[in-house]
Amino acid sequence: MLRFIEASNAVRKELNEVENILKNIDEDIIKGASKEVFEYFFKNSGKYLRPMLILLSAKAIKPDMTIEQRVQLINLCVAVELIHSASLIHDDIIDNDLFRRGQKTLNGVYGRKIAVLAGDALFAKAFHILSSMPTRDGEQVMTQVVEKMCVAEIEQAQYSEGSREDYLRIIEGKTAVFMSACCKLGALVVNAEKEDVIALEKYGLSLGMVYQITDDCLDGDLNAIRNNITIDNAKEFVVNAELNIEGIETSTYKEGLTNLLYYVIESYDPKVKKA
Repeated sequence: MLRFIEASNAVRKELNEVENILKNIDEDIIKGASKEVFEYFFKNSGKYLRPMLILLSAKAIKPDMTIEQRVQLINLCVAVELIHSASLIHDDIIDNDLFRRGQKTLNGVYGRKIAVLAGDALFAKAFHILSSMPTRDGEQVMTQVVEKMCVAEIEQAQYSEGSREDYLRIIEGKTAVFMSACCKLGALVVNAEKEDVIALEKYGLSLGMVYQITDDCLDGDLNAIRNNITIDNAKEFVVNAELNIEGIETSTYKEGLTNLLYYVIESYDPKVKKA
């Protein structure tokens, strides 16, 4: 957990701004009885891993950015976290999970109908934010991410006994492409060179694979077990991720990206909770 704290501290000021906006998002989009639903969901926030990836990637390239770039990053972080939140709400419905982050899920408290609509509302708000940004990068990239996430979830449901290649393709689609997109978008906002954008994009993809494989190993996922996926496979992606950003100049922010990588792999200890 120390590695995660060090990584988050590097972008703490921006993360606090993101959290404040999210805590008050209901005032912006919600009226009447639905306000209670969103207040309940956001009262127990996550660790903002995906916004951290955006911010650390951007600052690893350009620590001293313009005010306009900083505003874009904050808005991007809010939109990405809303998309992540919406996907969690829908995941809980699909899996019929009744608890998350130490409290009952929305479907556990308000039922499936309200939970589906709440997730849809967060998706809509996220893409409204993205469509209002100066460039269409965020909107285009995140549209592709959501599409790939949905397709991967469908494939996972349809092919419960798929091959090793199927397993890796599915976890890439449902988890890794999202983290990859966060790193890519952070770099794009600060006008990073093409090779740096690609490097961070690849780092995020490798990190996402580490994250999902580690999670599956902890949970005893049957598809992972059936395909002989172990924590050693996650460690291979750790090596890939470090190599991906080897050419980026050393800084507190690059160190933050490395800390996130090892925080995830070290969470194979069941006593460590992931973001």
